[in-house]
Amino acid sequence: MNKQLTLSFVLFRMLSTCLTGLLIGSGFSLAIAAPNFDACALLKPSDLATLLGGTPIAKPSMGSCSWAASGSKRQLTAIKYKAAGPGAEMAFAGMRKNVSRDGKVTDEAGIGDKAFAATTSFGVALMTLKHGQLLQLQFMTGAAGTAKDVEALRSVAKKAIAAF
Repeated sequence: MNKQLTLSFVLFRMLSTCLTGLLIGSGFSLAIAAPNFDACALLKPSDLATLLGGTPIAKPSMGSCSWAASGSKRQLTAIKYKAAGPGAEMAFAGMRKNVSRDGKVTDEAGIGDKAFAATTSFGVALMTLKHGQLLQLQFMTGAAGTAKDVEALRSVAKKAIAAF
């Protein structure tokens, strides 16, 4: 794995830990789904080739999956959280509030029951709620996220949520 991909993965895990810490600090617990959840099955390589700029390689990890293409700075990570029902609703609202402090947040119609996207310093984060279950997509671009990045992630997110 190249150094940029490793750094992106470390930054992603730090962001997830921070978000989880904020929710725990408010009396709520949020954990990644059980390791037997196959997040890599949500998307096919053909779904990701354009987004990642090449043939994606999947790397599963404890209820999540990261994809990257050789030689590209871009990476996509999908995470399913254990929270369900009212707990998932609370987590969704809390995450939306917390990410709105650091980036531009837009509601995303047509992706699950509820969804929002946030441009961040590393790319785009998209959180969706479907049938009381949370799915987070992190699109790391190697630069600050743009509206174009949100648009590119939106079509991939629709495919992932259809398989969710």
